[in-house]
Amino acid sequence: MHDLLDADLWQLTANGLIRGAFYAALGAGLALVIGVTTRFHFAYALTYTVAPYAAYWVMDGLGVPFWPSALIGLATAVAVSVLLELGVYEPVARRAADRAMLAVLVTSIGVSTAGIALLQLRFGTSGLPFYGPEVVQHDLGPVRISNFEIALVATCLLLVVATAAFLAFTPIGRSVKAVRSNPGLAGVLGISVRRVGLVCFAIAGLISGACALWYGLLYTVQPTMGDATVIYGFVVAFLAGTRSSPLRALPVGIGLGLLEQGASIWLSVQWAQTAVFTVLAVYLAVLAGKGRMPRFQLVRPASPRKA
Repeated sequence: MHDLLDADLWQLTANGLIRGAFYAALGAGLALVIGVTTRFHFAYALTYTVAPYAAYWVMDGLGVPFWPSALIGLATAVAVSVLLELGVYEPVARRAADRAMLAVLVTSIGVSTAGIALLQLRFGTSGLPFYGPEVVQHDLGPVRISNFEIALVATCLLLVVATAAFLAFTPIGRSVKAVRSNPGLAGVLGISVRRVGLVCFAIAGLISGACALWYGLLYTVQPTMGDATVIYGFVVAFLAGTRSSPLRALPVGIGLGLLEQGASIWLSVQWAQTAVFTVLAVYLAVLAGKGRMPRFQLVRPASPRKA
């Protein structure tokens, strides 16, 4: 019995690390969007979901192999993310003026709901047979892990580290950090706030699409697959900080993954998930008590300077 409990504990720890890396990547992408553009991008769930659906449509309808189809799915997620900012959030924020944050949040929820409903009309509400490379199970002592799970963790770590390196070492990345710190001053210095925002949405779309493709291979592809998962991205984004380095999302995401899996030893799945959101509620309550709640300002594109 003792050996069985030890085996379960090791397996749950491995599961927590895998899911934690997954949550960290999603949170890093969402934190970038919120911290730079101040958009509460709830339609992140839609960009997450469209990637595997686009890949499935290309594979099933056109007979394209998996890896080219996966690239098309990633490109679709990036395109949808950027188009949401250009065609939805930006016009809504411009018309709403000082109520832009609330207006964008409500619009984002509506767009996500409508987009997922369209996917349900086109593909149905049940899961799709999403197949790719052959799954191989590896036994590492008491832990069983698949090649998909290993690839998911590697992809998520790579995305977070690459995002941090992009912000630190590239000219566009430094522009992103400048806009995140002070959008008004960045605009005065000639940085295109609008272009920086689009770059952030593109990065978030890429991260969400990559995570969703591996999730679809591991579990299933269905229209509502992004709803609960992206909520974890919001939890990680707020706990790690929307104006901090993406690397901070790694310990936060892994901690949440371990908390979720550890809580499942004593609690049901639903209550284990509740434990994660309780952590966020307590954290926000502490910040509110200290008067340190984050304050967001509407980011407006800088007007062109006169010659």
